[in-house]
Parts: sequence; structure tokens; C-alpha cells
Amino acid sequence: MNKLISIIIVNWNGLRWLKKCLDSLYAQTYQNFEIVFVDNGSQDDSIAFVEKNYPKARIVASKENLGFAGGNNLGIMNSSGLYILLLNNDTWVENDFLKNIFENFKTKKCDVFGVTETKYETFKRRKYRLKIDLFGNQVPFRNNVESLEPFYISGACLFFKKKLYLETGGLDSDFFMYCEEVDWFWRLHLMERKISQSDNMFVHHARSKDFGKKLKPLVFLWRNQNTLQMLLKNYKWFNLLWVLLIYFIQNVFEILFFLFILRPKISLSYIQGWWFNVKNFKKIMQKRKWVQENRKIGDFEIMKKMYFGFAKLRHLGRFIAYIYEKPL
Repeated sequence: MNKLISIIIVNWNGLRWLKKCLDSLYAQTYQNFEIVFVDNGSQDDSIAFVEKNYPKARIVASKENLGFAGGNNLGIMNSSGLYILLLNNDTWVENDFLKNIFENFKTKKCDVFGVTETKYETFKRRKYRLKIDLFGNQVPFRNNVESLEPFYISGACLFFKKKLYLETGGLDSDFFMYCEEVDWFWRLHLMERKISQSDNMFVHHARSKDFGKKLKPLVFLWRNQNTLQMLLKNYKWFNLLWVLLIYFIQNVFEILFFLFILRPKISLSYIQGWWFNVKNFKKIMQKRKWVQENRKIGDFEIMKKMYFGFAKLRHLGRFIAYIYEKPL
């Protein structure tokens, strides 16, 4: 018998997180769900652990690491529920979480519902909203956010109908890591789908506390190639031209900045991101064609939902504060 909700958990060498995550799910007061555990080619015995301790979980093993988007898409393809909950492996939830998220989703009559992330170890809660600027750069807001509409919600925990996901294209599997949920939410806005985020429901998420851990060339590469893909897919041509001009000018300044502080590999990641889009230009244009044919509103309506400023200036302030606190 098919379950109503399919919980998709993508894992790559995340053995240390699995017990707390899966225990919290199987302790739910609401039990009409299945867990689809997607393993992205782990080498840490994650599959054996789940097989032994959680025999009810449906295990989908990939021989290669498909990334966050690819792993979730594989899980959804192998799910049977009418509703989907995407949940990171490094999370845990309280006992009434599934009951509450399902009730909130129905009450708010939205297409995609998200919750607020809080610290993994504690119950310290803080409201926030996530937006992007006109150039696809992400920016969080943490003060006076009650009336602020989010542009996107973290992919660590998202609830929606499976049918909706398939109709809107879902996460783009060519986004290996980073920006994949931003790209999907941009598409949801273009298609006039409703999103909602609760400030009263929380998922405990083990996010990195060290901003410096993000200063890795590979992370910059993923962000650079995916942000550019996102712009190419979602803007109309007459806006894309001026947006790209400013986007590339920003990139040049950032390349020079990282060269100045002796981080040449990060500078190189910008050029590699450009080259990725050149190599995959035909494929990106095919996806762009589908997006543009299925959009229902114009760019200026979307821009109203964005942050009207330069997110990179905010990031630069954080970065400078970091390098003064700790050597690179």
C-alpha cells in the first residue's frame, strides 16, 4: 500500500548523522509515510547501517555522486507518495513535525511549504528570509522579517505535491551543488505558484558554523557555474543582456580581489564557471526554451520579489571581517 508522504533523504558519507535523523522520523506521531534513502556512492557503510537498523526504509543506491539535485530527483522517481518532503540527512525533527507540516500545507493552500532552520544541538530559534539580488546572488535577512516575502526557502526541508514538482521541472540535475533550490523557486515564481514559510515550525540542521569553510575553490566553482546557468534560463533576453554585463563586471572585480589576497584557485573558479556554461550552452538553451514557454509573468514582477541592491557587497563585508579574525 502506497504511503501518503514520501520523505527523500539524500546521503553522501553522512553516517554520523543518520541515527538522529531517522530516529526522529520513525518517532513521529503521524505515520503515513515512507522514507526513500538515496545514497550517492558513499564509502562509509551508510547503506549497511540503514539496512540493519531501519529495514522499512526504501534504499536507492547510486554508484556515483549525483549531487543534491540529482540525488533528490532519483529519490522522487522511486517514491510512491502523493506528497514529497525533501529533508537533509544532517537534520532532525520533533515528534509532531510531519503532522504539523501536513496540516500547515493544507491550511495555507500553497504549492511549496518550508520551515525555519534552527541549530542542530539546541532550540534557539531566529526568524529569517532568503532572497537573491538581480544577479542571482543569495542574501539572507534576519531583522524585521515578518512581512518580508521569501524569494526562496532552503532545500534542507521542503514540502510539496509530487505532481507539482513534476509539472514545474523540479531541481535541475545539472546543478551539482548550490543554487538548485533558488533556480526552482525562480521558476515557481514565473509560473505564479505560491510558496509559504512558517516561522513557528523548525528543522534542526547542522549547518557549518565556520564561514571560512565556504572559502573553497570547489564551492566557488559550483556557485559560479550555477548562478550563471540560472540567469541564462530564467531572464528574458532584453533583461538578460544588461544583467549579464553587470554580472561579468562583478566577476572581474572578484577575480582581481582574490588574486590580490593570493587565492588564485578561487579566481580561476570564475573562469571555469564561465567555461562550464559555454560547454553546456546548447543544453542550457533547451532548458531556457521550456522555462520561457511556460512562464506566466514578466521579469519586472519577479524583480519586485528580489533584493534591490548588490548582495556581493554584503558578502564582501562578511569576508573582510573573517580574514581579519583568522588568517587564510
